[in-house]
Amino acid sequence: MKRNPRAYAAALPLSSVPELQELLASFCGGKAPRSNVVMVRLGDLAAASLDELVEAGLFSSRSEAAAFLVGAGIEAQRELFARIGKHSREIKKIRQSLKREALETLRAAAGGPS
Repeated sequence: MKRNPRAYAAALPLSSVPELQELLASFCGGKAPRSNVVMVRLGDLAAASLDELVEAGLFSSRSEAAAFLVGAGIEAQRELFARIGKHSREIKKIRQSLKREALETLRAAAGGPS
């Protein structure tokens, strides 16, 4: 009996198919292991959607499916994250400046060196 390679590949978890690993590596953590644990509560629809991806054999676990979807969402919103990053850097600079000024003021009020 001749096997249908496509049907066989579709039945495997993504982690078992090297070609798919390469295509989706950027969404699933690249070559580095996914070592950051993030606890998240999901609604029934989101959990069922993750389960469908696992049951379809695309991913070996909810964790792997969720990592892919989070990565894909970040990639889809790259422009938003670029804008957020720019503002976050500005906010960080302002906070550092305020901290320096506050410390100088407190030291001066306490009679210490500035």
